[in-house]
Amino acid sequence: MMNGEIEKKEQKKAFLQSYQTLNVSIKTLGDLLNCLKEEHSQCLSAMCENSDTDQIHKQMSDIVSCIKNQLGEKNEICKIIVKNVSQMNSEIEKNILLLKYISGYTWEEISEMTNYSLRQVYNIHNHALKHFSM
Repeated sequence: MMNGEIEKKEQKKAFLQSYQTLNVSIKTLGDLLNCLKEEHSQCLSAMCENSDTDQIHKQMSDIVSCIKNQLGEKNEICKIIVKNVSQMNSEIEKNILLLKYISGYTWEEISEMTNYSLRQVYNIHNHALKHFSM
């Protein structure tokens, strides 16, 4: 395999692997957003008489808006990854990529689930990466 092909394969793997990391970020940002919304309500009710309420409200709104934008961007990338995998022609290649990168199974688990040897799973994975479009 030539250096360009290896580099492209590694880029595809990194793109697919980003799904799991993005999902953790999405959950973390979602939890943070919920926490901020609760704190925001409590702060506003506790500081009704304070003249800085408008400024605090604006700052909190800006933070919430920023987090929502980040969530949207991360969700969009996840959708693109799943869409690109689902558009592949070979069902077994599609399944291997979905099991590995979207569901997060190990190679051994994928081998058991698909009834293919570990070597076959690796080979199918390599073919799938060649056919995967970013």
